[in-house]
Amino acid sequence: MPALAVGIVGAGRTRNGLGPFLAAFAERAGARVTGVAGRDAAGAERNAAALAVQLGHPVAAFADAAALARSGVQALVVATPPAEHLPGLRAALAAGIACLCEKPLVAVEQLPAGAAALAAFAARRLLLLENCQWPHVLPALRQLFPLPPLPVRAVAMGLSPTPYGRAGIEDSLPHLLSVVQALVPAPEQLQLADVQLVERSGDGSRQRLALSFRAGGQPVAVTLHLQQTAHQPRPAWLEVDGCRMDRRIGPDYALAFAAGDRVVQVGDPLGLLVYDFVNLARSKDLDAHRRLTAVIACRLRLYGEILARCP
Repeated sequence: MPALAVGIVGAGRTRNGLGPFLAAFAERAGARVTGVAGRDAAGAERNAAALAVQLGHPVAAFADAAALARSGVQALVVATPPAEHLPGLRAALAAGIACLCEKPLVAVEQLPAGAAALAAFAARRLLLLENCQWPHVLPALRQLFPLPPLPVRAVAMGLSPTPYGRAGIEDSLPHLLSVVQALVPAPEQLQLADVQLVERSGDGSRQRLALSFRAGGQPVAVTLHLQQTAHQPRPAWLEVDGCRMDRRIGPDYALAFAAGDRVVQVGDPLGLLVYDFVNLARSKDLDAHRRLTAVIACRLRLYGEILARCP
C-alpha cells in the first residue's frame, strides 16, 4: 500500500511542541511526511530542514496551512498552539482531507467556530481526531484490575500540567473527558450535570475539580486532580471505580503503569493514537469517521460547558 502523504502544521519544538514526535510516529505507522507549514516562511524552512534530517528524506516547506493542504497531502496534522488550530482545521476542510489536531481542539474564545468546523467535518464525513491519548492506556488498567462491567460509576485522574490555575484546567480537560467517553455507552451523548471547583491553592499550583455526568441515564462522578511539580517525570494517574494505576516513566521514556507491586508496560499512547489515525485515514468507512466526529463534538460541547461554570 502506498504511504499516506501527511503534512504537519507546526512541526517545531517551540514551547515543547509535539510536531517532531508526531512526524516520527506517522512514518512508523506507514505514512510519509512530505511537507510542513509554520508561523512564517522562515520558520517553515527551519522546521522542514530539521525534519528532513530527522526522517532521512526531503520535506517541503509551505507558507501556511492552506498551501500545505493544497500540496497533495492526504492528511493534515495540526500541532500548533490551540489559538492557531482553526486555520489548520479549515485548511483540511477546504482540501477535503483527514485531520489530526492537538488538544484542546480550539481555544475557549473560539468554541463557536470550532463547533462549526466540527459540523462541517461531520457533514462531509471527513476523519477528524483530537490528540487525546489517555484512552489508549485503559488496557493496562484492565490488566491490573478485574474491572466490573459497565456502567462505570466513578472516574478520577491526576495530572501535572505545565500551566497553573484555569489554564491548567483548560489544558487537562480534554484528556479527562476522552477517558470518561471511552468508559461509557453512547459517548457522543454524555451530559454534564454539575461542576464544582472544590480546591485551589493560592498560587493555583494545586486544584481539584469535581464533575457530575449522566451517561445512558446513569450518574458518573468524575474528579480532576491537578498538582504542579518542578520535578520530572511529572506524576500522572488514573482511577476507575476505586481501581487506581500510576504512570511510571523509565529510561528512553519507556512507559508503564503500576498498582502496588504490579506493573504493566505500555506502548507510547501518542504513537498508538497516530497509528490509529493513519489507518483510519486510509479507511473508506465514512460512517466510522462521522461517529468519531460526533464524539469530539460532544467533548467540545462539554469542554465549553465546564469552563463556563468554572472560575
